[in-house]
Amino acid sequence: MTKVKCAFLVIVVTMMTGALHSQVQNLAGQWKFRLDADNKGLEERWFDAQLPDSIELPGSCEERGFGIKNTVKDPHRLTRAIKYEGKAWYRRTITVPASWKGKRTALFLERCHWESSLWIDGVPYGLRNSLSAPHVYDLGLLNPGTHTIAICIDNTYGSIPIGTWGFAITDDTQGNWNGITGRMELRATDPIWISDIQVYADRLQVKLGNITGKSHQAVLQNRQVTVPAAGAIIDLPFKPAAPVWDEFSPALHTVTVTLSSGRFKDKKSMKYGIRKLTTAKGQFVVNGRPVLMRGPVNECIYPLTGYPPMDRASWVRVLGICKSYGFNFMRFNSWCPPEAAFEAADELGFYLQVELPFWSIDAPVFGEHPLRDQFLADELQRILQTYGNHPSFAFMAMGNESPGPFEVLVNKGRNTDTRMLYRCQNGDTITNGDFAERGTEIGQRGVKGPRTDWDRWSLIKTAETEKYRLSSLPTFAHEVGQWASYPDFDQLEKFTGTLKPYNYEGFRHSLAKNNMADQNKAFAQASGKFAVSLYKDEIEGCLRSYPYGGFQVVEARDFPGEGCAIIGWLDAFWDSKGLITPAEFRRFCGPVVCLLSMPQRIYTSDELFTAKAMLSNYGPAALRSAAEWKITDEQNNAIASGSFAGSTMQQGKVTSIGDIKASLKKAHSPSRLLVTVSAGGTSNSWNIWVYPAKQVAATPDVRVHYAFDDAARKDLANGERVLLFSSPAEGLYEIKTAFMGPDSVRQFPPVSKGRSAIAGTYMPAFWNMRLFNQAGTLSVLCNPQHPALAGFPTEAHSDWQWADLLGRYTAQASYGIAGDAAMHEWDDRFNRSKSVVLNETPADYRPIVQVIDNYERNYKLGIIFETRVGKGKLLICALDLDTDTGKRPAARQLKASLLQYAAGEKFNPTHELSIELLEKILSF
Repeated sequence: MTKVKCAFLVIVVTMMTGALHSQVQNLAGQWKFRLDADNKGLEERWFDAQLPDSIELPGSCEERGFGIKNTVKDPHRLTRAIKYEGKAWYRRTITVPASWKGKRTALFLERCHWESSLWIDGVPYGLRNSLSAPHVYDLGLLNPGTHTIAICIDNTYGSIPIGTWGFAITDDTQGNWNGITGRMELRATDPIWISDIQVYADRLQVKLGNITGKSHQAVLQNRQVTVPAAGAIIDLPFKPAAPVWDEFSPALHTVTVTLSSGRFKDKKSMKYGIRKLTTAKGQFVVNGRPVLMRGPVNECIYPLTGYPPMDRASWVRVLGICKSYGFNFMRFNSWCPPEAAFEAADELGFYLQVELPFWSIDAPVFGEHPLRDQFLADELQRILQTYGNHPSFAFMAMGNESPGPFEVLVNKGRNTDTRMLYRCQNGDTITNGDFAERGTEIGQRGVKGPRTDWDRWSLIKTAETEKYRLSSLPTFAHEVGQWASYPDFDQLEKFTGTLKPYNYEGFRHSLAKNNMADQNKAFAQASGKFAVSLYKDEIEGCLRSYPYGGFQVVEARDFPGEGCAIIGWLDAFWDSKGLITPAEFRRFCGPVVCLLSMPQRIYTSDELFTAKAMLSNYGPAALRSAAEWKITDEQNNAIASGSFAGSTMQQGKVTSIGDIKASLKKAHSPSRLLVTVSAGGTSNSWNIWVYPAKQVAATPDVRVHYAFDDAARKDLANGERVLLFSSPAEGLYEIKTAFMGPDSVRQFPPVSKGRSAIAGTYMPAFWNMRLFNQAGTLSVLCNPQHPALAGFPTEAHSDWQWADLLGRYTAQASYGIAGDAAMHEWDDRFNRSKSVVLNETPADYRPIVQVIDNYERNYKLGIIFETRVGKGKLLICALDLDTDTGKRPAARQLKASLLQYAAGEKFNPTHELSIELLEKILSF
C-alpha cells in the first residue's frame, strides 16, 4: 500500500457509518452446520462436504441448541444451558448474479467468536482473528453462478491467553460462545474501489483498493490521483460542516466520496460529526469546554442471548436509559462494543471508553507472551481503524486492571490515531497516556460516613493522592460503588434465554429454607434504597472534587457473575427495580447539580444547622442564577429558608453559592428534616435529623440489664419488663477473609453460647461475599410505625441516622476487602452493634429491627427484638447506646424510645422464645 500524502493528525473525531455498498447480498438465514468437537473437520475436508445439521445465522451455536447440555448448576454465575468450546463448521451455497461479472467481491462477517477460517468452493481464503472488529475476506473476482462458502469458527481458548476473567469471553458475562452475529454480507465493488475513509477536521484520509494488477489514473473528489497496483492512501482537503458534535448538541452531517477510473466507479456516503477532545489542568475538554464524565461500566451482561446486541435500536434503548439517569459516558470493561453501539452513542451524545479484550488475572501479564501480545497490538489497530471515526469513541484503554509495559501499546495507539485519549497503563505520566484511572489506592471510591464535607481528593490523605490532585492528567474514579442489595426473585421469570439463573434460585431456596420468603420484596426494596443513597453520596463526592475527570459506576444494573453482585438500581435487563426515578437520580447526577458541604447530619434542637451550598456546572455554558435553600419537615412544613443573590456560576467548575445557617428550634423533635438547595434550574436534597438536647430520665417501670444473668432472669421471673443491652463486642462469629473462598467461609455453625452474632456494620456488602468474604449484611429493615420506634424517626431501611448506632459507617473496611493498602485517616466507630442470629426462632418470628442478611447466607438476624419469658417481657437491643452518649443524640433518642415502649401498654410480645435459645444467643 502506497501512502500518497502525509498530514498531521489532530485530536478531532468524525464518524463513518452506513457506507453505501450498492451491491450487497445478505447471507443471514439457514446454513448447514456441524460441530467439530474432535477437531477432525480440516483433516476430513468438511469445507468441501455436506454438513448434516442446519443452523440459523446470525447467532451462536449454543443459542440455536448445539453443544453440550450443561447439567451442573453454577453457584458463581448464571449457567449456560448449552456450552460448546471448539470448532464449528458453517456452510451454504450462494449465487453470484450475472451483474457482478468482473466485480471484486468481499465477505463481511461483523462479529465472529472468535477465530474464523474461510473456504470458497473448497479453496482456502485464510484466517481472521478478532473479538472486536469484523472479519473481512477479500475474495477477488468470483464468476457469476453458484458457489459454496464454508466457514470454520474456533472459540478454543488457550493459544492466545487473554485471561478467562475478561468480559469479552468470561462465563461471568457473555461467555466464550461460538458463532457469528451482526451483519453477514457478500459485497461487490469494481476492481478499483474505496476501501476505507477516515475523516479529520482538516482532511479526508481515503484508502483505495486495486486488484487489477496495474496502476491506474483516477478522479477522486474531482482530483486527479494515481492508484498504484497495490492501492493507495490519499489525503484530501476537507472542510467539515458546522456545528460541532458534543453531548448537548450531537450534530451529525453527511459527506459523499466519489471515485472514477475509466469504467470503474465507487461512491460512499456517510454521516460524520466533528469534536475536539483534549485535556487541560486535570480536566477533560471537549471543543474548548471542560466536561466531567459520568457513567456506568458495561460488563457485557446479556442473559437472553449470551452476547451483546448488534442492532442500533437496542443500543439506543440502553444508552437512552443511561442518559435519563444523567449519564454521559460508558466504559466497556475489557471488551469492545459493536458498530451499533457507536452509532447510538453518536446520535445521543454519549462518550465511550473502549478496551482491549484482556484481563491478566489468570493469564501472563503483557510482555510475557509474544503471540498473545501481538494479538493485542493487532486488536488495537483493528479497533482504531474500525471505530475511530465515531465522535463517541472518546477513550481507549488496554484492558482491565492488568500490569505490564502497556505504554508500548498506548504510544502505538497515540501514534496511529490522536482522535481519542488513551488511558495511562504503566505509570500515570503524560509520556504514558492522557488520563489516569484510579481506584481504592487513592480514594476514588467509597464514602466517608455521615458527612458531605469531603471530596475525592480528601478521602485518603497521602502523598500519592496529592500527586494525582496536582497532576495535569484528568483522573477517572475507577469502578465507584459496588454496594450490594438483595435480589427480587420475581425477576427470575425474565431469564428465558441461554443463561439460566440457577444461582438466584439457590438464593431463593435458601431464603425459603430460613422461613423468610415472604420478606423477599421488603428485603429488595429496603436494601436497594439504602444502596442508592450511598451511590448518591459517592457521586456527589466526585462532583465536589475539582479539578476532576469523572467517575465510573459499577454498575447501574446488577452483575449476575463473579459470585453474583446485586449492585444496581436496574436489573440485569436494564429495567428499573423501582428504587429511584430517573428524574430523582438526575438531581445528584447530571451536568448541573446543587451540592452541599456539611460536617454532620445529626443535630439537637438547640444547635444551628450550618452548611456550604455549591453548584457543579458542567452544562453547556456559564449560568447566571440566584439560589434558594429551605429546610422542611416530613409534612413539608417550613422550618427555615433563605436565598442568595444572583451570581455567575462558571462552566466547568464547582462554584460556591454561599453559607447556610439556620436555627432548628421550630422543628418538632425528634424528626427527620429535608434540606433543599435550588440553583441553576435544578435542586437537590439531603436528610438530616433533629433530636432533643436532653432526654427525660428513664422510667422506673423498666429494668435495664447489660447481661442475661441471674439478676435479669430474676426480674423476668417476677414478671418485670426488662430491656437487655447485649454487648456488641461479645458472642461474635469469626469472619475469615477470602477471595473466591469455599462455602464454608460464608456459613457459620449453629448458634451456641459465645457464638451467636455477626459483627454489625452500617455499610452493606462490597460487591459480594463469594468474591470478597465479609460481614455481608445489607441494611436494617423495620416497620417505621412500630411503637418501639415511635420516638426514633426512621424509614424502613438504613439511613444516616443509623450510622453511628451500627458502626463501621465509612468504606474503610470495604477498601481493605478490595485489597487496598492505603493509609486511612477516617473517623469511624467499631463494636457499636451486632446482628444476632435468630435462625432457631419460630418461622413467623420477626425482629423489631431486622438486619437483612446477604443472599448467600440468608440468616434471620436481629438487632432489636422481643420475647415473653414466663410472666416477664424481654426487649433485647444489640446496640451500644451508652458509650459517649453526650456526643450521640441518636443513641440517646433510640434508647429513650425503647424505654418508653418497654414501659407502655403496647409492649406485648407475641412469641415466647425458649430459655435454652436465649441462653445461647445472650450469654457469653
